[in-house]
Amino acid sequence: MRPETLELEGFTAFRQKTCIEFGDADLFAFTGPTGAGKSSLIDAMIFALYGKVPRLGGQRVEPVITQGRQEARVRLDFTLGDDDYTAVRVVRRNQSGATTKEARLERGEEVLAGNATALDREIHRLLGLDFQQFTTCVALPQGEFDRFLRKTPGGRQALLSKLLGLGVYERVRNRAHGRKEQAKGRIAALEGQLATLTEFEEAVEDRHRIRVASLERLQGKTSTTLKRQSELDRERDRVEADRTRTRAHVEALTAARTPQVAFDLGEARHAAEERLQKMREALGTAEKQRDDARCARTALGDVVEWSRTEELWTRRERLEGLRETAARQEERAKARLRSTQESCAEAETEALDASKTLDRVERTHRAHALRSDLVVGEPCPVCEQEVPQLPAGREATAIDALRSTVDRAQRAEESARARRDAASRAHAAAEREKKTRDQEYDAVTVMLRGRSGPSETEQALAAIVAADRVLKQAEECMERKRRAARDADREVSGFPDRESEAWSRFAEVRDRLSELKPPTPERAHLLRAWQTLETWATAKLSEVRQFLADHEADAERLDAERASLREGLCVSFSECALTLGEDPQRMVDQALDRARVDLHEVQRQRRERRRLQREIIAARKSAEIAAKLHTHLHVNRFEQWLLTAAFRQLTADASRILNELSGGRYSFRHNEDEFDIVDHGNADETRSSKTLSGGETFLASLALALALSDRIADLAAEGAARLESIFLDEGFGSLDADTLDTVAATIEELGAKGRTVGLVTHVRDLAERIPVQFRVSKTSATASVERIAV
Repeated sequence: MRPETLELEGFTAFRQKTCIEFGDADLFAFTGPTGAGKSSLIDAMIFALYGKVPRLGGQRVEPVITQGRQEARVRLDFTLGDDDYTAVRVVRRNQSGATTKEARLERGEEVLAGNATALDREIHRLLGLDFQQFTTCVALPQGEFDRFLRKTPGGRQALLSKLLGLGVYERVRNRAHGRKEQAKGRIAALEGQLATLTEFEEAVEDRHRIRVASLERLQGKTSTTLKRQSELDRERDRVEADRTRTRAHVEALTAARTPQVAFDLGEARHAAEERLQKMREALGTAEKQRDDARCARTALGDVVEWSRTEELWTRRERLEGLRETAARQEERAKARLRSTQESCAEAETEALDASKTLDRVERTHRAHALRSDLVVGEPCPVCEQEVPQLPAGREATAIDALRSTVDRAQRAEESARARRDAASRAHAAAEREKKTRDQEYDAVTVMLRGRSGPSETEQALAAIVAADRVLKQAEECMERKRRAARDADREVSGFPDRESEAWSRFAEVRDRLSELKPPTPERAHLLRAWQTLETWATAKLSEVRQFLADHEADAERLDAERASLREGLCVSFSECALTLGEDPQRMVDQALDRARVDLHEVQRQRRERRRLQREIIAARKSAEIAAKLHTHLHVNRFEQWLLTAAFRQLTADASRILNELSGGRYSFRHNEDEFDIVDHGNADETRSSKTLSGGETFLASLALALALSDRIADLAAEGAARLESIFLDEGFGSLDADTLDTVAATIEELGAKGRTVGLVTHVRDLAERIPVQFRVSKTSATASVERIAV
């Protein structure tokens, strides 16, 4: 893993967004004053990868959020081999502390992980290290350089096994065990399959092969026989067609006899023509009688005019009676009018006298009349003062009686007037009716001027009725004669059709004999044509009957040959244990297919048994090899041997580096997974690494880290962790000048070998020897980073 770009915001001292471009810096140092945030940059890279911070124990993460901010965001662009990756993590405050669920890992445009869990899984897969292993041999946090040195033997063994990828041998061992178990299962399955197969002898296969050969011969014979039968069937159909045609010729020659219609048609036509002549003469007579009756009828005049005259005389007679009735009604209405007028005058006189008497009495009793209008509490109509009470007095009864009399007189007057008005209207209506009848009578009288009298009109109409009857009878007689003549004409006209029909019948009979080439008829004489055809047919009949006998003999011969073929095929079928049916070819094809399937099945099962037996032998060999491999790769054998060899190699390299760093004073010695220190300045005394001072421990831990980073690629199996970078945080301040110079030279050499080496240091002399510095400074607001090339 090589860092390319680190971007952080809201992370510890880096409140504002800060971006660090590592680029091609294989060896760089983070420098700056204490507390500026140098170690935070290493923490940010580790957090981007694993979501944890070493200095916080790998558990809590909320302290990395800048005070006053709600979240911290870190983005790390790095390369692994030839691939570019981007890891982004966000830590956000919440009620329980902080959450780091928001995370993302990309490879180019491809999203490899979209949450924290997936990112953890992918980083572990890509780097081959978990958080503890990464901070033990790749990024050594401040104050924890000696983690690998201080680890227990089991912990160092587990870490080195992980770094070297020795788990691959455990996986191989497990896979070998799986292969062994899989081979055992396959052997059981193959033996089960083998048990399901019938163990056929070679003789069984030979019997099936013989049956297939027999059916193949039968198939060929059946095909040949059916082909010959098809030929016979076609020839039989041709003979049958000839026989059917010859039979039709015999029937046609037998039917070629002159019909009676050829004899009767001439006489019938002559009789029909005579009847037509007689009907035409009778029709002429009937037409003359009709014309005479029509002339006689025309001479009598128009019946409409005579009927109009008769109607006018009848109407005049009716109007004369209505006129007399209207005159009598007018006289009665006039008398009734005079009577009602007199009664009305009397009633008017009585009503007038009663009114005058009432006026005279009312003037006499006016005070009484005034008192009757007074109402208590209302003003008086005379003085307009309120009436406190009604004055005493009694009402005059004479006035009431007079008023009743006046009312009766007035009602009688009105009734009389109504009767007079009704009588007047009735008289006017009677006058109008009389006048109307007079006018109608006069009009009819005027229309009758110049017309015949009633008796003459009656006689003329009777003569017209008699003439119409005679004319109708003449027309009906003429129509009967016309229909008879038309029927006779149709009968005569139908003879050409009858003759044509007779000729068509002749042509039909002759056409049935056209293949025998009958004589050509004379179209002018039907009877002679029939007689010629009958004579020829009688002579031709014996010849055609001989042809028919020959065809029937051919049919019998073909039937016999076909029966013989079927009988021979039936015998062949019986020899193959088959019964001849309606479709022999299909039957033998199906039987052959079944026989071939049976033969194939026997052959298949025999081949399958041989194959299964070979596979069982191969599976047993595979199981034996897998069992041996599983035994040889046991963890306390092969892997332990590899780890022991790796520890020896690592101890040798670390001892060389430590000897250089210590100026020849110290070196390592491996003792059963332990690192002992050889003190060359004290007679090569061997002592535990736990007795080293702080500076000595730093040198020993640095030697182990550099040896581990330098040798891990050579020692590791394929797919092991790839330690392309190492990050060292502090510890250099405890070294003297000479040792520091040696450490700097060693680090420069490690960077020159293609590793990315990053340091966090306060030591100016060491920092000035590093080609690229990232100087970290801090203000009250935020920290910042400046790249400086030395």
